[in-house]
Amino acid sequence: MTRFQTTDPGFKNKHGQIVISRTGFPSESFPGQTIYHMRCSHCSHDYGSAGKDIHLRRCPRHQNGVKGEPLRTPPPNLFST
Repeated sequence: MTRFQTTDPGFKNKHGQIVISRTGFPSESFPGQTIYHMRCSHCSHDYGSAGKDIHLRRCPRHQNGVKGEPLRTPPPNLFST
């Protein structure tokens, strides 16, 4: 599977949007894409984004960016510490 730097946690795009983590949930807008937890470095707004959009994303709150994908809480894991 091809890996892209733009999906690595900590990546910040030119608009100040930072990748926090991969959620593991599928995108509702783009079949075959995974949702990533994003945070605006300017206003700390959290939202979801399909992996293919990360390099272009703008904050939905104050940069007129497209509304983000929903962030969902993962189910409990029996093996977590």
